[in-house]
Amino acid sequence: MSMSHDHSDFVVIGGVAAGPKTAATLARRLPTARITLFQREERISYGTCGMPYFASGDVNSFEELTHTSYGVPRTPSFFKRTKGFDVVTRAEVINIDRTTKTLTVNNLETGETFEHGYGKLVLATGSGPNVPPFPVADSPAIRFFTRPDDAIAFRQMAQTGKIGSALIVGGGFIGCEVAEAAGSLWGIEVTLVEMEPQLLPRVLDPEMAAMVRAELIHQDVTVKTGTRIQGIELDADGNPVAKVKDGDDICVDYVFLCMGVHPEVSLAAKAGLTIGTFGGLVVNKHMQTSDPDIYAGGDCVESTHRLTGKPLYMPMGSLANRHGRVIAENLAGTPACFPEVVGTFLVKVFNANVGTVGLSEQAARRDGLPVASVWGTFPDKPDFYPEGQSVSLKMVYNPETGDLLGLQAIGLGDICRRIDVFATFLHNRATVEDLLDFEHGYAPPYSEALDPLHHLAGMARARKAGMDFLSPGTEIAGLGENVVLLDVRENDEVASEPWHVDRPVINIPLDDLRERAGELDRDREIVIICKRGPRSYQAALILKSAGFSNVRVMGGGVTGLAY
Repeated sequence: MSMSHDHSDFVVIGGVAAGPKTAATLARRLPTARITLFQREERISYGTCGMPYFASGDVNSFEELTHTSYGVPRTPSFFKRTKGFDVVTRAEVINIDRTTKTLTVNNLETGETFEHGYGKLVLATGSGPNVPPFPVADSPAIRFFTRPDDAIAFRQMAQTGKIGSALIVGGGFIGCEVAEAAGSLWGIEVTLVEMEPQLLPRVLDPEMAAMVRAELIHQDVTVKTGTRIQGIELDADGNPVAKVKDGDDICVDYVFLCMGVHPEVSLAAKAGLTIGTFGGLVVNKHMQTSDPDIYAGGDCVESTHRLTGKPLYMPMGSLANRHGRVIAENLAGTPACFPEVVGTFLVKVFNANVGTVGLSEQAARRDGLPVASVWGTFPDKPDFYPEGQSVSLKMVYNPETGDLLGLQAIGLGDICRRIDVFATFLHNRATVEDLLDFEHGYAPPYSEALDPLHHLAGMARARKAGMDFLSPGTEIAGLGENVVLLDVRENDEVASEPWHVDRPVINIPLDDLRERAGELDRDREIVIICKRGPRSYQAALILKSAGFSNVRVMGGGVTGLAY
């Protein structure tokens, strides 16, 4: 670590995502400015979101997460020679004097401190792991998964065969990713525990979360939701033992504590900057804090939700990099604004692609919004195309205004494109009718002639016209004894992929339904299912035209239920 001066025009604190992006952009805009970045760790500008894939073995070495697209490591000398600013690693800023605009910096290698002045300051201090609300024994086999050393330590133990079983505490994004990292290549016996009744509780509705759970179970992960850990101890051999409330102890070789993260704002709070509802720094649209000479970005700040106008905490590398650009533009004298966010998330859980944007149905109801939803399972490409896969989508909208509120997706196929497109619609405050008019790119290798988003909009219109759609999460047992379950798939489909329910199911293929409608009781409610949903919808139209008044469609079909 070295310092060539004791004052910089611009100082950045934090060197993972928002910090380096700010400094690099600012150096391009103001090449003669003196810019210094302080980083507490030795490593700088590494891909935190890639850590599960290094832990799993998909990425060969951790150093690859620090490389540029052309294979050059991002080191202090790289940033100095290529980008034009100074990077000081192993340097922890321990105090901000806003009156004198001076930082106190601790050299972590020597223990010495020094002062460094700034003209403008940028805080990119990131996040820290949430501490468990229960006692945890001190052991190298019990770790968070938020820092490079966490991923490196796990992989070293895994690839030497020292871990046969692992417990993941927390069923959020990181927990689900780590389940794959531990279970796929290394063959570790994995148990995932979540205290909420469902996985991914902050972003998915229960029926969508059930599909994530199904994928984990399919991959031999033991999933325990609604389960509380009371403490983690060590047995006589030094192995972790999780004490479960109202349940059996879980004895494993390794424990991941994946209970979310919080904004790291201790330095900012000590300096008297305004902290928000979720514990993050409050910034305006220009990413300025309550001190006009101090900006902030990345995981240490709060965002504003575009649909509700309320604050939210969204620690995402994509946002952090965008924050950096906006901060740099403003510091360089070009006014720039960071917009409200719509909450776009993606995660890969073994073979399942999972995504969400906007509000879930649960979240929209909590905010007091009128809510309706439609659900469907669709091919991401035409069925005749050899690489086609299914995707299950749930769209949430306001039935009174038609305003779009959110989309959730899971499947083996391309959900990322649909989530991204829907995010754009939400940013533009679009409606169901706007989605019907959506003009998408079409060719069989990429999509069907009508995109699933178009079909969802059509389903919302059909619901407004009186068609009733049930979600796959509907408990069949709760439908009542008077309900008739009608399967309109072909006989060979039913034989190869039966619908497993604990009550009788009538099978009448769609092509035969007009002629055989008389076999059904008009006085009973009829719930229709097919493979994905379109045939059920057509069957409902046939029955309604034949005088059946109480007909509902099981959205998503058997594919959605059985995923």
